[in-house]
Amino acid sequence: MEKPSYLYDIDDHPPFHYGILYGLQWAIITFPAAMIAVTICKGALGLSLEGSIRFLQLTLLTTGLFTFIQTLWGHRYPVLEGPSTAVILTFLLVAPYGLSAIQGGTIIGGILLIVTVFSKQLERIIRLFTPNVVGVILMLVAFGLLPALLKLLTGVNDAHPQGEPLIMMISLALVLSMATLSYRLKGFWKTISTLLGIIAGSLIFVFLGRLQWQALTEASWISFSTGWIESTPAFYWPAAIAFACAYLAVIVNSLGSLQGIAVITDEERLSAAIKRGVLINGISGISCGLLGVAGTVSYSLSPGVVLVNRVASRYTVTYCGIILLMAAFSPKLAALLGLVPGPVVGAALCVALGGQVGAGISIIASKEITYRDYFVVGLPVLLGTLAGFFPPGLFDTLPGFSRMFFGNSLVVGIVAVILLEHVLWREDASPDGFERT
Repeated sequence: MEKPSYLYDIDDHPPFHYGILYGLQWAIITFPAAMIAVTICKGALGLSLEGSIRFLQLTLLTTGLFTFIQTLWGHRYPVLEGPSTAVILTFLLVAPYGLSAIQGGTIIGGILLIVTVFSKQLERIIRLFTPNVVGVILMLVAFGLLPALLKLLTGVNDAHPQGEPLIMMISLALVLSMATLSYRLKGFWKTISTLLGIIAGSLIFVFLGRLQWQALTEASWISFSTGWIESTPAFYWPAAIAFACAYLAVIVNSLGSLQGIAVITDEERLSAAIKRGVLINGISGISCGLLGVAGTVSYSLSPGVVLVNRVASRYTVTYCGIILLMAAFSPKLAALLGLVPGPVVGAALCVALGGQVGAGISIIASKEITYRDYFVVGLPVLLGTLAGFFPPGLFDTLPGFSRMFFGNSLVVGIVAVILLEHVLWREDASPDGFERT
């Protein structure tokens, strides 16, 4: 795959005022993920209003801090960090044991990642990531988000559980408009096409009287949580096993994210970036375990955002981390990020993920496509996508690890493509020098 050209390359530092705008684009895309994590976890833990506010502040704090650290000293790629879906799911499974068990399990998961890096077992895992595997992962990230994306685009909420046709039509118009802006605009304006689309979309909702200003006007400017560590971590073997499995998924997720961004930016730094990135994920797991929030992972949607905006500078994501850190202590800023309507965020994500699907296809097509590849690529994409649409509660009777596996579309697809690529449909060199499939 030929590397795209960018206005600012991976190590270029854009002017400060541009960097803030680029960082704001990233932050608006990241914020809903943090809110979803808070909503799920506070329900599982039965948190009070005060506890929910504390959980949101600490989630924004860890998301911003580790995004900042990763872009400057960790993997050093333009990749977002945020609450891991696998870890959030494990929160739900371990919640009956209490917050202390969750803290202990998360710490064990973080230690597992650090041990994996220093024991040099990571190199064996890296060898599994062929073009087929990387391409499938990039596509699965987009397809795995379809259930959540569909709710955003159709305006599903408590008042409209089936969504609204008008909101769906507005969302589709925004998707096409944002994509067109990204293609037609030139220079600096091209790099903020997503932000321009978000502003335009928000103005439409202002005109419709659908923008909720109350949270912004009532939010205070500064707020500090006094309870950083709410309880003492405790170690229970069921929680330890569940989180160890979750952090294996974190390794796979981070590897896929870094492989995907490397293909479109800089592949030479990938080997060192993976070690540092997973190491920081481990440190994040320990830190988040102490605080009692979901550990972070490198987000796989980042390549799509880079491709749309044509800015590959890692420093733009650093600015995003700073903005999220500020939002952790400023409810007013957090409310401003949360003011953007869900359908507008969904439209921006749809455009970014569309570019990511194209990148995945390009990576797979960078080598000669054979009959074998149709199935090695097609089946995992199909199975992983199906996993995102399984009925809620389908696997409630299964053990915790099984529920975490079958309920995560990315994990299902990654395991399927690795099995097909390296075990079931492995290409073996024959004695006559030809490969047999």
